Amino acid sequence: MSATLFDTQNYQYPQNFADIKPKLARLEQAIEKLEANLIDADADMNKKLFEQRLRHDLGLQVDYASELNPNQLLAATTIDGKVLVIAGAGSGKTKTLTYRTSYLLENGIAPKQILLLTFTRKSANEIKSRAKTLLASRLSDDELSEDVLPTTKTLNDITSGTFHSFCNRLLRQYSGLLGINPRFTILDTADSEDAIDLIFKEKKYPVQTKKQAFPRKKTLQNIFSTSRNRRIHIRELIETNYPDIAIHIPIIEQLALDFHTYKRANHLYDFDDIISQVVSHLKTNSKFRALLQENYRYIMVDEYQDTNIPQKQLIDLIAAPASVSLMVVGDDNQSIYAFRGANYENILLFGETYPEAQLIKLEQNYRSTPAVLDYINGLSEQITLGYQKQLYSNMAIAGQKPIFSRLSDETREAKYIANKIVEHKPDYDYKDFAILCRTSFGSNYVQLELMERHIPFIVVGGIKFVERRHIKDVLAFVKILYNPNDAIAWHRILTLFRGVGGVTATKLTQAINTDNNSFEPLRAKAFTKKSAQLEPLYTVLTKASQAESVETVIEDILEFYIPLLKTIEENWRERSEDFRVLKNLANEHNSLDNFLENLALDPPNDSIAATDNVNKDSDDKDKVTISTIHSSKGLEWPVVFVNSLVDGMTPHHRSIDDFEELEEERKLFYVACSRAKTRLYLTAPDYFASYSGYFDKPSRFIAELSADKVEIEIAKLHKESSDPVWW
Repeated sequence: MSATLFDTQNYQYPQNFADIKPKLARLEQAIEKLEANLIDADADMNKKLFEQRLRHDLGLQVDYASELNPNQLLAATTIDGKVLVIAGAGSGKTKTLTYRTSYLLENGIAPKQILLLTFTRKSANEIKSRAKTLLASRLSDDELSEDVLPTTKTLNDITSGTFHSFCNRLLRQYSGLLGINPRFTILDTADSEDAIDLIFKEKKYPVQTKKQAFPRKKTLQNIFSTSRNRRIHIRELIETNYPDIAIHIPIIEQLALDFHTYKRANHLYDFDDIISQVVSHLKTNSKFRALLQENYRYIMVDEYQDTNIPQKQLIDLIAAPASVSLMVVGDDNQSIYAFRGANYENILLFGETYPEAQLIKLEQNYRSTPAVLDYINGLSEQITLGYQKQLYSNMAIAGQKPIFSRLSDETREAKYIANKIVEHKPDYDYKDFAILCRTSFGSNYVQLELMERHIPFIVVGGIKFVERRHIKDVLAFVKILYNPNDAIAWHRILTLFRGVGGVTATKLTQAINTDNNSFEPLRAKAFTKKSAQLEPLYTVLTKASQAESVETVIEDILEFYIPLLKTIEENWRERSEDFRVLKNLANEHNSLDNFLENLALDPPNDSIAATDNVNKDSDDKDKVTISTIHSSKGLEWPVVFVNSLVDGMTPHHRSIDDFEELEEERKLFYVACSRAKTRLYLTAPDYFASYSGYFDKPSRFIAELSADKVEIEIAKLHKESSDPVWW
């Protein structure tokens, strides 16, 4: 290998590497086992297999062999047994899943026997929609009106969606068999935080705060969720990751138990409950387990590297019989969600879980130029553990190598990026540029510079639609109508009114539950003297409970809530624009439970109202994208900038001492670079200083690659100007 860009001897190596060697040895063994079961389209036996699968006498409508590359074809037509498909970045993963869905249907598999699990509802719908179009486009009008049309129509009978939506459906559909109340409410993350806070205040635990403040509700919720998803005891998790609050462990453990009891008593399920409850019933209820194993004979899982332990258990329990076909698709190089509970070991241990499983690799890249791919492959080689892969492209033109530039500070770095956008603008639209940052604050200087240059941009992220205060308020009314036991929703509404504090809200909620969930206590003098708004609240809830549609329910609630919002928020007019979106969403659902479920399990990412008036063909859509790397996964742009490449920022300083966290940071950088189609720019200021320390070495991820994979661009400044000049 040629020399690296920088001396890599000065970089600190993770201190815990020796501790995890046994785990790494186990993972490596599992990888080698599955690599031995690799099936490749170029093998003679597989060529014969293709011929058999795609015989003309089978009457297949789709010409799979000519529309897929050899290994995509292999993945799409291997429909028996257990299979792991390693799909490299830009290798046509969605296309492969689409054609596999089509192939299953063309081979007579009943749609109701197919289960497709993804991480967004949009992904699942896209695969089904593409498959429907694929099948229908091959048929004449006469054929569409005869026997084959039902095949495309019955695609709707495929069970598909996210893990949470699938498990939510199972809990409600089989509530009788499982012995649970089907009218439960789903708590989102913020709701769970509020519930924890409410319990903490009501229980009045003997907390000692002289030495260390008790953790906030957000930290507590994250601890409880991480503990469950990673199967780590709360005590161990706190001692390892939150040592400063270890003094509070006994109280936190008790609070976790009380939180669980509270949810069950009030028919509440948080995101973690939804999957873990199904897993628990699958383990203990043999009738339920046999039913699902019989119903779902062909299972496909997308983005398998992002699954957590409960999600893996769910898949393994349903797919346990040898007769059940299971194909999981993913890329171990893109496992970057440990902070959400994802377990990178799941995809690496697939061969251990299923010893007879086969491995297929999709390595032909349709996104990036060969020069960019060469750099991406170099990054892949630095990842310590994973399936062997070498992405390649059939593009005739090699393209431009990635360019690395160090600037004197963050201001100069931002100017460099803006200058490059201006330089390339004649050949690209603004929407073709993306600036990817390790952290959200990493874009601050860039945003200021783009604003000064009048370069339009959007920032991906921020507060999600359903997490906005006014939206959560309105949804609290809806939750009460559906589940009057929802004390969290009651507290949110009641404490909006002057004169009603936490104590009164608790008493009133208890009175309502005692009175068989009637709204009558709202009219009791003991409470109405606290606030004159309780009587009107009774009226609107009674009226809304009798409404004939979800949209009418929302309209009734808004008629009551908007005057209240005016007294709470100065920008109530701007906020009320979101209510048009809420009404449109309500119009798409025929029941309160479906409305609440879809908003909780697959919410809109941003306020649609903010872009609602933008014409799709308008130039207003032509904006540079600024995004965190995590939010960029699955997307692509012709020109990508990755900034702040200083060791301590990328990788983040908190990950440097932990081998597994450092490896995830490496994969995060891999994801960022693999978003680029034609041009990749890597930038770093000479230093970065904050309360966390002073960092002045270029990122080790830049330093450790061979120098021939990247070009260096040196910046000098005009004496008369602050604008860089490029040599």
